[in-house]
Amino acid sequence: MQPPASYDVIVARVVAACDAPQLKLTRFPVDELGLDLLRVDVKPQGPALAHVGLFGGVHGDEPAGYVSVLEFLEQRRWADHPVIAFSVFPCLNPTGCTLGTRENADGIDINRTYDRDEVPEVRVLRAMIKHDAFDAFIDAHEDPEEDGFYVYAFLENPEWHPEIVKAVAERGPVTGKSEVDETPVEGGLISVGEDRSREEAFQEYMDGGDWPLPFYLYSIGIRSGMTTETPGQIELATRVTMQHAARDRLLELLTAARSTGA
Repeated sequence: MQPPASYDVIVARVVAACDAPQLKLTRFPVDELGLDLLRVDVKPQGPALAHVGLFGGVHGDEPAGYVSVLEFLEQRRWADHPVIAFSVFPCLNPTGCTLGTRENADGIDINRTYDRDEVPEVRVLRAMIKHDAFDAFIDAHEDPEEDGFYVYAFLENPEWHPEIVKAVAERGPVTGKSEVDETPVEGGLISVGEDRSREEAFQEYMDGGDWPLPFYLYSIGIRSGMTTETPGQIELATRVTMQHAARDRLLELLTAARSTGA
């Protein structure tokens, strides 16, 4: 498996995938770049029990994230979750994905700028989602230096966190490290605290600026989500499968909780 050669290829694949009547493709121009960011809204097959945001391609050197989002559309994996509405953002860093770099073409890591509007692709994405109220989000990433999966998880039910890691472990390796990027990790889970401690941790980070995407989502009231980090040191096809496993397990858990009112 090879990642898409350019953002144009990603766009073409998204357009082709949107031939299903349940999918609505909207283009949002980024004038400074001469291209569009894409949003695909997927209607549920009945009354929606939840609305989930799927984000890929924040970093162009982390292809499993955005390939898994493309496959979610192309392979109609959304049909496996008929009571969930989706808003899908296949690639948030078009120039970085074309170049295969973490940063965009201006050398900026856009995932440290979501607290401000100075970066064109960030400004447009903020406008795209400012009125959304996702019940959960998935921000699909990779760690190019790691050989095992880990996840930043702050979902509505903390008991879901190990369930997601367990599902991923059936598809590929989970990190056995106790620390990643100077952050404690246990059983593939990076803790962000619970209840008041979580609120305090988030606020402390946000006060410092340089927000990644999840902190912008948090600032507009979205309190449940996860950032998946597949290991860049193993083959791409396995990494993509691991992304699918993490996403699908969360969607199963969310559907079950909403169906029972838990």
